[in-house]
Amino acid sequence: MSLPSESTPVAETKKNITWLQRLKEESWEAELLVSAIAIFGTFQLFGFIEWVTNKLIDLLPIEQHAFGYIITIIGLLAISVLVSMFVIHFILRAYWIGLVGLNSVFPDYSVEDSAYSKVYTEMFLAILPKQEETIQKVDELCSVIFSVAFTILLIYSYMSLFLSVYMLFYNLLLDYVPSYILLIPLFLILGLIVIQTIFGIVGNLKKFKSNVGIQTWMFKTVRLASMVTYGPLYRNLLQVTMVFGTNFKKKKSLVYLVLMFFVSGMFLTFVKVTDTNIFHLIFPKDHDVEFMYLSYYSDQNSEESFLLTPQIQSDIIEGETVKLFIPVFHHESNYQGTTCGEYQKDDSLSNEVNRTKSRRFYLDCYEKYHKVALNGAPLNIDFLKKDHAVSEQFGIIGFIDKELFRKGNNTLVVTKKLGDVKEFSWSIPFNYQPNTGASQ
Repeated sequence: MSLPSESTPVAETKKNITWLQRLKEESWEAELLVSAIAIFGTFQLFGFIEWVTNKLIDLLPIEQHAFGYIITIIGLLAISVLVSMFVIHFILRAYWIGLVGLNSVFPDYSVEDSAYSKVYTEMFLAILPKQEETIQKVDELCSVIFSVAFTILLIYSYMSLFLSVYMLFYNLLLDYVPSYILLIPLFLILGLIVIQTIFGIVGNLKKFKSNVGIQTWMFKTVRLASMVTYGPLYRNLLQVTMVFGTNFKKKKSLVYLVLMFFVSGMFLTFVKVTDTNIFHLIFPKDHDVEFMYLSYYSDQNSEESFLLTPQIQSDIIEGETVKLFIPVFHHESNYQGTTCGEYQKDDSLSNEVNRTKSRRFYLDCYEKYHKVALNGAPLNIDFLKKDHAVSEQFGIIGFIDKELFRKGNNTLVVTKKLGDVKEFSWSIPFNYQPNTGASQ
């Protein structure tokens, strides 16, 4: 008669350990697949950061562009670190697979079968690590990368969501509550982070590691700061960071690997930031009056997804009228009241008539704070509203008669004055050839 199967708690524990060990040993297949997908996905996120940057430039008031810069540069850094991690993980895991395959054929080095002399072979074997040791270390590095990568992703996702919601409420309440009151929560959070940093430095000094009072306060501030900065996932994220922190002395190489990811991520950030308009949020470009920027000419900038400057059709005008497009950003509505006042609805008129008058009022307003000069002489242009054909941005378009041009080089100066806050000026050079080409 067969004996009943063992079902004691000890047996169940053994089964769980066996299952977990088997899962660890076979996880590389899933890691490799996820890593390949993650590399493709995270590279697409660079385009998302570019889109977010352009949206913040369009929507945020000039005074809040610094906050938009913080959000986008942190996002770009996080994505750069993720890309670095996944690329390095893919390379390391592929290397690991090669080592495992090699080890299955040649489990160890051989002196007797070496193609080299015994002396030469033994000298190299003395400085080379064992295959099993290298396989183990590479496997550990690969296994750690995913936990760090997705921890960073979760931290940034929550931080970006929190800052975006905060800025939304800030702008919604700004007309009713003084700005310094709305900024109090932000200053409290920054103060908490500073206190956490101070306790983190002091509490980890050798002479204070046994001080119960300092260690208790460090625990309280770190826990509170984590709840604020990490949100509802703070326990899960702290779990990952504590695993690294409590195993630092035993696995220093893994911690240094994480630091290397951040260094490589910062380098990639410096490379990719030039492909975006992030710097425009804090350092709007001063345009050289004698330089012909590609963004000024639609025929040389046909795929531009977001315009920061006015635009004409070409740098060479051949017997044509110049078509001038000036982008109008959503945040400009915050400064129109200073220049134009507010539109007053006439209750004696129908809604349709009021809408028509309102549209005319704002079109006139655009003309008031946009000034155009040709070769130093001011121009009066009747603008119309239009969405750009490529970037689909809203803006105003005007036409400058070719009779006003002089043959050869001309300069069109466009000035946008946003109340008392900011003034932008662009000098658009072009060459006019009156006797060639046909009118459009």
